[in-house]
Amino acid sequence: MSENPIVDRSDEPSAFAWIMSGTLGALAVGGLAKLMLDRRRARAIAEAGREEDGPDGHPS
Repeated sequence: MSENPIVDRSDEPSAFAWIMSGTLGALAVGGLAKLMLDRRRARAIAEAGREEDGPDGHPS
């Protein structure tokens, strides 16, 4: 069998590193997005709770 010059196995670790860095980057962005959405949800719930109260702090 002749060696195919197009397939260079020395690039495999480099390709794997690129894939892993992309995966870790996607996980970091996903975690940051979840954190921001959770904070937004908590803020919306707190604001809705304040709106339910009347001007003197009691439900109308």
